[in-house]
Amino acid sequence: MQTSFTTRLFLGILFFVGIIMGIGVYQDALGIVWFLVVLGMMAGLLFRSYRIARSAAVAFNPQWREVLASKVSFYQDLDRSDQAVFEERVAVFFSTIKITAVDFELDDECRLLVAASSIVPFWDLPRWQYGSLQEVIVYSGHFDENYQISEDHHILGMVGSGGNMDHVMLLSKPALYSGFDNKTNKNHVGFHEFAHLLDKSDGDVDGIPELFLPKEMVNPWTKLVHREIGRIKADESDINPYGATSDAEFFAVISEYYHKRPHLLEKKHPDLFKMLQMIYHPQIVEG
Repeated sequence: MQTSFTTRLFLGILFFVGIIMGIGVYQDALGIVWFLVVLGMMAGLLFRSYRIARSAAVAFNPQWREVLASKVSFYQDLDRSDQAVFEERVAVFFSTIKITAVDFELDDECRLLVAASSIVPFWDLPRWQYGSLQEVIVYSGHFDENYQISEDHHILGMVGSGGNMDHVMLLSKPALYSGFDNKTNKNHVGFHEFAHLLDKSDGDVDGIPELFLPKEMVNPWTKLVHREIGRIKADESDINPYGATSDAEFFAVISEYYHKRPHLLEKKHPDLFKMLQMIYHPQIVEG
């Protein structure tokens, strides 16, 4: 995949500005500061472009289609041309995101389900590239706050925060598989954790994906969320009670519902459905 013209143009402009700023390096300290800022921006864009461009070297293995066809219903329902697009996005994911297994041997099926978790919810948001995510760690079972695995532990997934963990996602393998195998429930840990990353794109995991929601809709969205959280606490909602933990968890939980059972959500929660459609499928709303 080649770097886009817009990116190349922007890099060229930054390079030019960097030269101009460099002239002032020996004149005053402010020139040095700006020069370093521009160099930092250039380095960041070049690194991101490099990561994306590497995907051209990763070929999609045709044998993977059997796994996707048997496990991922979204892939099954696509026509052949869109399946090819899906496969290309799998290759991009594999080339940019490291996947690590803990206490089991990682196979292609597990890797494909991780990749599918990053593709299905954001099918109509192809420019979003998982935020700052660099690695997905899959545990053989549920784990605790200290990342210890046990049948008694309850954590199914987590988006890391702080230090090196700021670029890491953790998933329980049984929960990951269950999200794809159970077609009738509203739970999918992969969709849940990637929804947190989408939410985090504006810098805060607060349940308000501001980069993907029109500004004039932020207040209505917040009011809608708080109203539904109240209904969950009053045991008057079919939404997973975990969604009442916080606004951020509500967004992740309702995103699972939206992607797993969209028709049911539209029937039972039409206002929430319309808002989520605005976030995840802006083309449909604009059309």
